[in-house]
Amino acid sequence: MKVFLIRHAEAIDYETETVRNDEYRYITPKGRKTSISVFRKIKEEFLTLEKIYSTPLIRGVQTAEILATSLKFKFDVEVVNELLFGSPPSGVADLIKRNAIFESIAFIGHNPMMSELVKILSDRKDEQFEFKKSGVCCIDYNVSNGNGKFQWYINPKTLEIIK
Repeated sequence: MKVFLIRHAEAIDYETETVRNDEYRYITPKGRKTSISVFRKIKEEFLTLEKIYSTPLIRGVQTAEILATSLKFKFDVEVVNELLFGSPPSGVADLIKRNAIFESIAFIGHNPMMSELVKILSDRKDEQFEFKKSGVCCIDYNVSNGNGKFQWYINPKTLEIIK
């Protein structure tokens, strides 16, 4: 199974009249533009994508919707608490097991969880690995034995694919 880990796009880091706490932070125009560029660059990688799961927070849902729109995704984006800020990464591993019938799944969430998931789900254990906002990582994951192989990561600032 292909597992795509995606960190949400850049969000506002200030209060507005309507945004008083972290849960309501929304993505910036720069974050939207960066995500669109990243998703266009790797569009072919998502050809077999069957599920998109997002954190319930607005910035994650917005990033997931940008992905879905960019791909003309036929299904709904699903919001799950397993991707909430502070949730244990083991919940995502369980979610993968429950969806073992699929060929490809994307998870949109927050750091540090996305960086932790790279280490938990793949053979990449690099402590220096930095998961930037709008970054995408692909892992070839074997559901039956719980092991995965790191395939690549796209740096959203340079659009460079790192293997």
